[in-house]
Amino acid sequence: MIVLATVMLVVLMANFIIRLFLSQTTLTHHQISRIQAYYAAMAGVNLALENLRTNTWTFSPNRCPNPDGCLVNDANFPPIIRSVRVIFCPRGTTCAGGSNPCNPPVDTGIDFCINSFVNYTYAP
Repeated sequence: MIVLATVMLVVLMANFIIRLFLSQTTLTHHQISRIQAYYAAMAGVNLALENLRTNTWTFSPNRCPNPDGCLVNDANFPPIIRSVRVIFCPRGTTCAGGSNPCNPPVDTGIDFCINSFVNYTYAP
């Protein structure tokens, strides 16, 4: 009986440890997906800034040159990134999909904000 009880205890402990490792692996994969999405959004903002600097894009109220925002497609994005959308918002308004009003720094001559939204999938 003691041997049987010991084997059952070892099996239960092994099951617990395996489940713990699997949950940590899932959380790590999810965190990696979120980090990749964050940097894809930052890439969209940097692209918008560069296109504004070179006059490829111009600011129009509440939108990028396209009516639904500018889509950023880059072959170097990881496969989990479905799309990156950049939207310009005038001062004091809330960008579509955002929750905070646009408040660019005062006395800089800038009267708009750039928001970037990423559609990504969690890939375990």
